[in-house]
Amino acid sequence: MTETVCYRHPDRPAGVRCQRCDRPICPACMNSAAVGFQCPNCFNEGARSVPRTRTSLGGIQRGGSQQVVTYTILALNVLVFIVARYVSPQVLNDFVMVPVLASSEPWRLLTSAFTHVQLFHIFSNLFMLWQLGPMLEGMLGRLRFTILYLLSALGGSVAVWLLSAPGGATLGASGAVLGLVGALLVIHRARGLDITWIIMYVAVTAFLSFAIPNVSWEGHLGGFVVGAATAWVFLQLSKHKRRNNQAA
Repeated sequence: MTETVCYRHPDRPAGVRCQRCDRPICPACMNSAAVGFQCPNCFNEGARSVPRTRTSLGGIQRGGSQQVVTYTILALNVLVFIVARYVSPQVLNDFVMVPVLASSEPWRLLTSAFTHVQLFHIFSNLFMLWQLGPMLEGMLGRLRFTILYLLSALGGSVAVWLLSAPGGATLGASGAVLGLVGALLVIHRARGLDITWIIMYVAVTAFLSFAIPNVSWEGHLGGFVVGAATAWVFLQLSKHKRRNNQAA
């Protein structure tokens, strides 16, 4: 009797047959499905055909702790901090936001949001990112959260470019973090949730922005406004899509 072999690995004996295509598969190719086992091709095809669950804000719903964008941004900030402070100080000169250089070196609009010098500065920014990022990433999904964060960072830098002294230099993730705060304010307000602590945080940040020297109120304001506006757009898109689904 001829031994049945795996259709993907002819040198291996088949243990079972795929429940979808009925082709013989070896133990290495067996994927547990709702009924029996499936080969990798059928299993992947079935996974792609399952509709993705969306959050109320239009993001893809993912189970478990999968806020990889937040943790990636945290890691990038720490990496740039270490390199700029201990490995190559030139990185600091190339990354900071200097309004007079922004038109000729536009990358500074974004790289400055990942650059810190003082330990307290990076700790305070990353602590708030760690607090707010996973929550918002879970609400928005990875793509929309990435868009929100980067637009907020750019919004803060553009405000610095337009409003601050041409020769001044600013850096840090404060604008992007304030964008997350602005987004959360808009989302909580739209859902009828308590926004007292957000208002208090914004008020304290605004006070410190003017009371403490060398704090960029321009970056804080720009990031907050852009973050709030981006969240509002996401809310409107989600409402529009829900209305279309209900009408269909």
